[in-house]
Amino acid sequence: HAVPDVTGPGPYAVGQTTVTFTKNSVTTGEPRPLATVIWYPAEPGTGSPVGGVLAEADVKRGRWPVLLFSHGLCGIPTQSRFFTTALASWGFVVAAPPHPGGQITDGFPHCVQTLNDSFANRVADMQFLVDQLLAADRQPGSRFARHLKSRRIGMSGHSFGGQTTMRVAAAEPRIRAALALAPAFYGPSVSTLQVTIPSMIMTGENDSLAPFETNAEPYYAELSGPRFLVKILNTGHSAFADVCRSGIFSDGHECDPGTLTQDEAHAFVLRHAVPFLLRY
Repeated sequence: HAVPDVTGPGPYAVGQTTVTFTKNSVTTGEPRPLATVIWYPAEPGTGSPVGGVLAEADVKRGRWPVLLFSHGLCGIPTQSRFFTTALASWGFVVAAPPHPGGQITDGFPHCVQTLNDSFANRVADMQFLVDQLLAADRQPGSRFARHLKSRRIGMSGHSFGGQTTMRVAAAEPRIRAALALAPAFYGPSVSTLQVTIPSMIMTGENDSLAPFETNAEPYYAELSGPRFLVKILNTGHSAFADVCRSGIFSDGHECDPGTLTQDEAHAFVLRHAVPFLLRY
């Protein structure tokens, strides 16, 4: 039978909500609120249509696999809606927390200066999020009560969030698959990860912030389970975000004429990401 076009929307309407889960910072002990944006398969006709999603819609009947998404350095939870909403339309509950202090909304260059603090907190942020989502699944009256497949949880993220993905995959046994998008900052702190779950690493050929040879390839070498390494030609670090921000973190050539448009790059990302996640 015909293989579905995974670069387009899947069969489900997409709901969106934001839930704040608060933990304590690993580094300071101060409260660390995680205003987590969650996209999910929605019951049509519920919620309010806003920008292609149904705000506060009911979750579609059934239990759905979960994908966590970690934003990049100076990113935000909604930085890659092309990816997060598409996966919800294919039947995933996608949860994207902020990493406080490390968002562009925290100010530039502050979001860069908090790099070490963010590194120390990111894995704990994502593990805490798993705890909270599974608690919500068991909580009568929760929007997600009896809607999550607790044994089918994946991890993804972009750039610094791609590094976070690799670290969470190594540290958190509840994670069953990992998809790292342009993982950055490969080095001694992450060079003995021992990732044994199915994993895919995807990086753009022209990535100047996290080059394929110095980031994607060494991260790939850390993988000992089913593993996939994808290089998307004629695109760079912004292929995995909604907009091409040439200049902030790049040498300025990643959005030039002759490179893929964002829509073309996004289609390549989804062509590989959706089947990988549906399979694993």
